[in-house]
Amino acid sequence: MSPVAAAREPTRKEQQGAESRKRILEAASSLMGERGFAGTSISEVSRRSGLPASSIYWHFESKEGLLGAVVEDGAQRWFDELEVAAGGARSQELDFEHFASLVATQLETRPDFLRLLFLIALERKHIDETSLAVIRRVRKLALVRLRKMLLDWLAKQDVPDREALAESLSLVALAVADGAFIQNHIDPRNADIERTFGLLQRALTALGRELAARRVRPLDPVA
Repeated sequence: MSPVAAAREPTRKEQQGAESRKRILEAASSLMGERGFAGTSISEVSRRSGLPASSIYWHFESKEGLLGAVVEDGAQRWFDELEVAAGGARSQELDFEHFASLVATQLETRPDFLRLLFLIALERKHIDETSLAVIRRVRKLALVRLRKMLLDWLAKQDVPDREALAESLSLVALAVADGAFIQNHIDPRNADIERTFGLLQRALTALGRELAARRVRPLDPVA
């Protein structure tokens, strides 16, 4: 039997379960984004989602389990939307210049997930190690994707020893994204995320050209 023939439609109970889970995640994400993890209770999630606390515990077992699911769900949706904006398939190669522009747009139009990450990071004493591990995993995923795109971009410029440089520059790019988001959140009138990323891209382009032209190792001092 083919995989298509073997596939079945979810039962009504499964559909209801998936819908309940989605409602709980949306309510928890909204509340945690507003109040942080410590300021969000299961009873408040229950009220906002319209579902009983028992349903929340059935799906997620604990408040910490709910937090981990919120972070992973938000990260997946954020990356998926970024890839859709890039033009479709996951297998598509995305150059760094295009990626920088798209991230700038996402930071301005979809700040909820990133605000939640920052709030949780600042509440570390209230967060268990398992939940913190989820957050670190999401950050690592962002670094892996950045590193891959930077590596492809550096290869096009024939930069030597680009593995080490891509590793370092992915950290720089993520730090710029963090700072740009915070600036936009605190002082949106004077923040310009797209211009910030444009300046980063120009700086990295100049660095890549210089390294390629002089054939120096990325971590060697440039006179």
